[in-house]
Amino acid sequence: MHPTIARPVALGMALAWLPLAATAQASTPFNPAAERSPALPSVTVTAPAVPAAQRSSRLATGTAGSSLDTPFSVTTVPAELVRQQGGTTLQDALRNVPGAQADSGFNGSHTQFFILRGAVTDSGTGSNRVLRDGVRLSNYPYTPAFVESVDVLRGPGAALGVRSEPGGTVNLVTRQPQLANFGSASLGAGAHGALEASIDLNRVLSAENELAARVTATRSQASQWRHVEDRLDGIKLGLAQSDGNRYHLRANVEATNQTYQPDYGLPALGGRPVAVPRDRQLGEPFGDSTTDNRIYDLHGDIALSAHTRWSADFTHLEAHSTSIKNLLNGSPLAGQPAGTYARVSAWEPGTERRIDSFSTALSSTQGTGAVTHQLYFGADYYKEVLNQPALSVPASTSPSINVFNPVYGRVTAPPAGAVLAQSLTTQDLESVSASAQDQIDFGAWSVVAGLRFTRQRFLYGTAGVLPVEESRWNPKLAVLRRLSETDTLYANVSTGTSPNQVASSSNQSLPSRRSAQVEAGWKSLWRGGAVVSDLAVYRLDQKNMIASDLSTPLNNFDFTTAGSARSQGIEASLSGQVTDRVTVAATYAFTHAKYLQNPVYGGMAVPNVARHAATLWAQYAWNAQWKTGAGLYLQSRRFADEANTTVLPGYARFDLSQTWTVKRANGQSVEVQATVRNLFDQHYFVSSHLHVSRWITPGQGRNAFVSATYRF
Repeated sequence: MHPTIARPVALGMALAWLPLAATAQASTPFNPAAERSPALPSVTVTAPAVPAAQRSSRLATGTAGSSLDTPFSVTTVPAELVRQQGGTTLQDALRNVPGAQADSGFNGSHTQFFILRGAVTDSGTGSNRVLRDGVRLSNYPYTPAFVESVDVLRGPGAALGVRSEPGGTVNLVTRQPQLANFGSASLGAGAHGALEASIDLNRVLSAENELAARVTATRSQASQWRHVEDRLDGIKLGLAQSDGNRYHLRANVEATNQTYQPDYGLPALGGRPVAVPRDRQLGEPFGDSTTDNRIYDLHGDIALSAHTRWSADFTHLEAHSTSIKNLLNGSPLAGQPAGTYARVSAWEPGTERRIDSFSTALSSTQGTGAVTHQLYFGADYYKEVLNQPALSVPASTSPSINVFNPVYGRVTAPPAGAVLAQSLTTQDLESVSASAQDQIDFGAWSVVAGLRFTRQRFLYGTAGVLPVEESRWNPKLAVLRRLSETDTLYANVSTGTSPNQVASSSNQSLPSRRSAQVEAGWKSLWRGGAVVSDLAVYRLDQKNMIASDLSTPLNNFDFTTAGSARSQGIEASLSGQVTDRVTVAATYAFTHAKYLQNPVYGGMAVPNVARHAATLWAQYAWNAQWKTGAGLYLQSRRFADEANTTVLPGYARFDLSQTWTVKRANGQSVEVQATVRNLFDQHYFVSSHLHVSRWITPGQGRNAFVSATYRF
């Protein structure tokens, strides 16, 4: 039996901390350092602080710094911004990233897929490639209560310390213990059973020893507007200890249990999504799907000198899952009423996934006259093992269905005691990498030169599949010119590598996809640094992409690496406080993505990639208590499938929110927020499966969500 989280235990562990809140001095969870308890030791800052709006994550260069001085396209989306917008999913967060668009996956709304810069990575693989605190954890669910920010490196960038995906890297930064006493309790509910409940407690256990602990418990339940459930229960425990800036130690334990039903959406007929109510559900799985994750991570860093620091990180994941799917199969049936499809059930019981990751890095700043070198050396080891058994479900258990006149209740589970044929899909990835980088600063110029070497052994397929062993060098080079204190120009060339999760007709795992990008950009600060903008142009080429093996036309799962693709475009963003009362977050992307070499789809447009996509979010503060927010999200038309036979029409979605906040004594506050998403009830489609146009995800109609948060 898989481990589970008992509901009373998950919430009880958090509630046990509440009595401490009555006597502890508090601060807000978003800037706890501003109101620390007088009992805490003071901290002397020896370097200029970078304002939050200008900070750049570690993804591009391995060290944090100012976005203005980072010669790569990096976006940080604070969890607070997503909350202000009424967002609860990863795709909601990525709306704030230019060039990020939705892709389709079938692992529930907590585990969503995405496309960056027109580079399809995950569609159809059943495994998204999101990072958690710098470590790839396949199918890691987005849990709003655990997330501090979402960091995105757009383009390969050969990100140090992590594998660099072709279109970019998405890293979920989780909340960590801090040297302050604060907490929050939040409850939100929306249409069709949507629910977000969480308790977050941070306590200083010893001010003298700089020891702090944090516990977060949550229940996150997605809207069931399409008549499928997706519920996630989770708890995260953290302990941190430090000695000023001399060293930092951190340990975390995280557990999540997710129960869901896969949603395969709607099919297309005649080149457009079928004209039926958007909530029509055509799948009837005979049971729930589940994913239980257990994560343990350790971090340590120590100052070896005033200018040199060493760090080490270890992460371990154990995941147990069962997947039960029921979906449309093939084309409409001949000799049947129009819109009649065959259905098939798929059952994958007892899937086991294990990930171990260890990384270490040395960073040092050295000066030679007017030249400064910021050196970075890193090494990491990563191992992922997946064993996914599947049982063959008799076709007789899944009768056909008509999309215009569906009859429900006819799908059944396999007969008790039936002997079902079994197969096993295995994934085994083991890699060792080393990185070196030098950022040279001299006057108004900066040059970043980096090199990453990876040796890996990768196996993916059914029984007897052969592994592929490969070694790859990924260089990058960037130049930045400071025009003034508020403007910089930059250009870079970067490369990346990503495993292909398929096998050939000879049962051979295939070599990795490779990418190379050329990019140039301009970054600016406005209003004294309160507003940040960036503009980038790029061309991204990919090769070793999977393509159908035409020598075995009867087997849809035989592939070659004969494919290539190119994306090129323009991306722009602007965010910050434009006036004393108005804050904005705006993005625009022009993306032209197409397949180049491909035996079937050469010259076709990459599916799910709109030429034009834009977002605009603005919030107006009427006074200290009342704020009104409005969001506009636009996408132009795009193709739903590789064959470019089906078009998803363009759309404009408008959201509205109203927030009321009352601040109380001792740093306490109460906030109530009401959000209406898709205010004008726009009929639109989020994404489609990469290979076929019978699995198209519709967007939810007008819906409301109300939440209340108490901070102490």
